[in-house]
Amino acid sequence: MPAPRNILIVDRAAPSLSRDLEAHGFVCETRRDITYDEFLHLPDTLCGLVIRSRFQVDKPLIDSKPHLRFIARLGSGVENIDTAYAESRGIACISTPEGNANAVAEHAFGLLLSALRNIPKSDREVRGGEWLREANKGTELASQTIGIIGYGHTGPAFARILRSFGTKVYVYDKFRTDIADDFVTVTDLPTILRECNVISLHVNYLPENYHLVNDAFLDAARDGIILINTCRGLVVDTAALVSHLRDGKVRYACLDVLEYESVRLKIPPKNEWESALLQLSEMENVILTPHIAGQTLEAEQRHADIAVQKILNLSE
Repeated sequence: MPAPRNILIVDRAAPSLSRDLEAHGFVCETRRDITYDEFLHLPDTLCGLVIRSRFQVDKPLIDSKPHLRFIARLGSGVENIDTAYAESRGIACISTPEGNANAVAEHAFGLLLSALRNIPKSDREVRGGEWLREANKGTELASQTIGIIGYGHTGPAFARILRSFGTKVYVYDKFRTDIADDFVTVTDLPTILRECNVISLHVNYLPENYHLVNDAFLDAARDGIILINTCRGLVVDTAALVSHLRDGKVRYACLDVLEYESVRLKIPPKNEWESALLQLSEMENVILTPHIAGQTLEAEQRHADIAVQKILNLSE
């Protein structure tokens, strides 16, 4: 009996993903409303699963499909997939972090510029009838020293944007010793905390990165930093951040992700919010966006193109 060539796509994807895979002999089906339990009970006819954050891909789910040969995550994070177990079963796990690097970098830049130039605050004031020019005097990018923590795909993309503005950029990545970009200074974490007045997080989520930004991290940072997080919410201890926003250690927080997000990248309804999240949402020196840094039409297309190529590479 020939090996199955069926691929199930359970999340949003550019139409070219199915078209290009089918041009190479695969049979693609899209079911964006399928649940975890429904997937468990599907026939064992799949060679591939394409997912973003529809559900957790754990041991029972993997065991339910012995013919599965690959799991493709459209995006950069694979924490909703038990990659170790999948790979122990001979299932390849691929992701497409290159696809939204530019999109995330642009969003991080937009958040930073909004904070430096008091854009959200002045917008609220003008809508309320206030015209406070002196109170909203901003700061130029060239005067900032920016620390990038994590230099995989989005970190370099952010640094490339910043170099056009004459900004001094320090980078730290514990997993890379080969950074050769001449527009950044490679350093260690203590130096970034000591020297930088803007810190932007671009790390993958690993258990060791849980609450990387905590009381000790913020205590060691310069006074009045701007903190940007466009990677994963669990990297930041929200309660610690709220405390340091109140005491002025953190001047501004720009967050596209929150530690309260579920595996489907959603947060609870507001009547279920914890105290720290409620306090965060009420602060004027905080910008919050709903995990949209990587959400652009162009990134969606790149994710599809990269996924197709990586899937085809598996069968070579």
